[in-house]
Amino acid sequence: MSVWARLGAFVVVLLGTFGTAYAMGERMPGHTHSGHSHSHVAPLVPPAFESGNYRLLTDSVVGAKGEPRVVSFHLQTIDMEERVTEFQMVHEALLHAVMIRPDLSGYEHFHPTISDRGSWEVTLDEPGQWHLIFDSTPKGESAPIVLSANLDDEVSVEPVPLPAPDDDVVVDGLHLIRSGLNFNVYNEDGTPATGLEPYLGQPAHLVAIRQGDLSYVHLHAMSEMDGMFMFGDTLPQPGTYRLFLQFGHNGTLLTIPFTVAQP
Repeated sequence: MSVWARLGAFVVVLLGTFGTAYAMGERMPGHTHSGHSHSHVAPLVPPAFESGNYRLLTDSVVGAKGEPRVVSFHLQTIDMEERVTEFQMVHEALLHAVMIRPDLSGYEHFHPTISDRGSWEVTLDEPGQWHLIFDSTPKGESAPIVLSANLDDEVSVEPVPLPAPDDDVVVDGLHLIRSGLNFNVYNEDGTPATGLEPYLGQPAHLVAIRQGDLSYVHLHAMSEMDGMFMFGDTLPQPGTYRLFLQFGHNGTLLTIPFTVAQP
C-alpha cells in the first residue's frame, strides 16, 4: 500500500520523520475536571502511520497550494480493513491531536470532533510543512493508539531556530522554574502560586517532542502537589526536546514551551 496521498499540490505523507520560553493563552474549554492524576515516564512514540492493528488513512484534502487546507482522516483496522467508529473518552476527549512544524515551532494541542463514520478534520491555516500526531483509544483497547502524518503543500517556509534553553521564566504573572520534568510554580512576587486550574481532568499536561525524528510522549502531573507540577526525573531517551507545559490559570489555558537537552 502506498503511503502517499497527493491531491493537487498538497501532499500527505502518512509516516514519521519529515530560546526564551513564551506563552500562548486561550480561554479554557468548558470541561468538568474530574478523575485522578498520575505521573509516569512513558516510552517515546516514534512517528508512524501504523500501530498494532490500526492504520491512519486520509479521506480527503481540500485547498489549493498556499491557501488554507482541510484534511480529513480516519483509523482503519489492519486485519479486517474496517473503519474505526467508536472511541473511548480519555482525559475528557475522544481524540487528542498535536500539530507542530518540523522545526518544533507552531505547536497546537486540540481535540477534533469525530463523526459517526469515525472521521475527523484538521484545518491548516498556514502554508508549509506540518507534523500531526493523533492520540486516541478505540473502543475495547486498554492503551492509546498514537499515529502521525506529515503535511506539505510544497510552499517554502523559513525555518524557526530552536530557542535556547531557559528553565526560569515568568509568564502571565507566574514564575516557573524547571528541574528535570518537574516545575515549581510561584506568583511573580515569590508567594505561593494562586489561580492554578486543571486542564482536561489533570493538574497539568506535558508534551515532549524530540528534535529531528519528532518522537513524542504525553505525560500528566501528579495530583495534590501544591505549587509544583511533577512528571518524573528525566525523559526516556537522549536528545534535544521541546517541552510544552499546559495548565489553567485564572480561566486561561497556558501553553509554556521549554527547550531541553537530555544527555
